Amino acid sequence: MHVLVSLAAILFLAFLLNFIFKKFGFSSIIGQILAGMILGIPVIKALLFGSEVLSALDLLSTLGIVFLLFLAGLEIELKKIKETSKDSVLVAIGTTLVPLILGVVFLVSLGYNLTVAIVFGGALAVTAGGTIVGVLMEFNACNTKLGAIFVAAGTIDDVLEVFLLSIIVMMIQGENLTQLALLPIEIALFIIISFLLFKLMAKILPHFRLRGDSIELFSVVMILLIGLAALSELLEIGYLLGAIFAGFLLQTSLKKVGKKRELEVINTTRLVTMAFVVPFFFATIGLNFDVGLIFTNPLFTAATVILAVGGAMLGAFLTKPFSNLTFRQLYLVGWAMSSKGSVEMVIALLAKKYGLLPPEIFSALVAMAIVTTLAFPFLLSREIKKNPSIMGFE
Repeated sequence: MHVLVSLAAILFLAFLLNFIFKKFGFSSIIGQILAGMILGIPVIKALLFGSEVLSALDLLSTLGIVFLLFLAGLEIELKKIKETSKDSVLVAIGTTLVPLILGVVFLVSLGYNLTVAIVFGGALAVTAGGTIVGVLMEFNACNTKLGAIFVAAGTIDDVLEVFLLSIIVMMIQGENLTQLALLPIEIALFIIISFLLFKLMAKILPHFRLRGDSIELFSVVMILLIGLAALSELLEIGYLLGAIFAGFLLQTSLKKVGKKRELEVINTTRLVTMAFVVPFFFATIGLNFDVGLIFTNPLFTAATVILAVGGAMLGAFLTKPFSNLTFRQLYLVGWAMSSKGSVEMVIALLAKKYGLLPPEIFSALVAMAIVTTLAFPFLLSREIKKNPSIMGFE
């Protein structure tokens, strides 16, 4: 009963602040994060959030990210992904490498050893794909030129993050390069199995066109989603990759069940995602944030935020000679790719556990993650209001 009370409190407060923020023209995602921050006040957190509640919340938060990326894969036209593929690859590489290099150089210049500097730079380099997709969904901007670039670049970034995380874990635990060498093989294996599943779905789904009810169809969809997310996690390439692959795969396969049933699946997935699991994802971000971290070492925290945002911005601007995006669009791309999330926290927590990150660096990374996550919805909302065509709406 205690678990249900705590989860109900999160949903209620997230819904209330969601409603208030939307009423005043702000992103509802900010309200959901603030709901978590309010419930994360030590007295309230101690009262409502025991170990069982936190375990349940962690599961729901994971499902929130999985469902968000799956929904993005379902809704974004594959044609737009193909059209923006060059920009997406350039953005992903630029916004990963530049913050990584800047972070390493910054810490080495302050006298920290190379291992700590690489961990710090790796945390600056990652991007919160789930957060980006959540904001895009709210503004119905997934199926736009910039929306497709954000999602595709975020997916490529997820693969780069897996390599980065593997390198950092090996540095922390003193392992050899065998695990890293196996990574391309694991990715290839995942793609092969996904292709075989695509062929299987192509044979199964036509049976739902004329017979079989919507519940059965949605059950098959959920099995595919959770199965591919679990497979990619099992192969140690991250469940986010499996989730968005499931969306892309199903987007093509659903054509065989007819437009009516295809819309039923998409609308049902959207309702479950946005009304139920996503609030837990964003509330968890706020719940795990201690406002006091910002004031622990304000100068170092400010420098960390500047490096994260400035590095992503510079990485985006460096693609200009090879891209037809405007500087204003690249500015927005930089803000999107500077938004941090779960992988950054995993890197920081692992490094802290093994004594690699001093307290001031860990607190700065956590503060940077929450600041960049809160900033992007504000920026996107403001830019769309000022210039509705900036996202490439048709």
